[in-house]
Amino acid sequence: MSDKNGAAKKSPSHVIDSPENQVRIAKFKERADAEERKIAETSRIFDPVALIQRAGQIHEINHPDLGLLRFGELTLADSILLRKCKTDEDKTAMSIYLMLKKAYPNMPDYTPETIHGFYEVFPLIEGAALLKLMQVEPSFLPQNSTNGSTVTTQPKT
Repeated sequence: MSDKNGAAKKSPSHVIDSPENQVRIAKFKERADAEERKIAETSRIFDPVALIQRAGQIHEINHPDLGLLRFGELTLADSILLRKCKTDEDKTAMSIYLMLKKAYPNMPDYTPETIHGFYEVFPLIEGAALLKLMQVEPSFLPQNSTNGSTVTTQPKT
């Protein structure tokens, strides 16, 4: 390739790969990395005011099976209700119920004593999708409950 004056024209890849451009690219990457580190450091700042504001918001996600799902975050007050639940199943049902109740206040009222009524009437397909979602979203439920019974003997074969 040559220009009007007959001088050899450099290919675009030759210009991009030139040492001058590589130095510029390295400087831009360094600046971008420094900015990302700065953002990461500031995002780790504990801000109780922001947390309280976030906890009062209704969150929306577009779930592939459920569609637009609205829910509220669980709070410390909710953990008091969860502790009153006797089984892990009740805690799970109560967690889902409380998160949904915040976004859909017209839902029927349930207590830790009556939460069985919630999972007796809630459809299985949507309930399973919500259970799966709870594994990804933050919740107060521990992965391993300390309230469960322990196995004392091995079952007979």
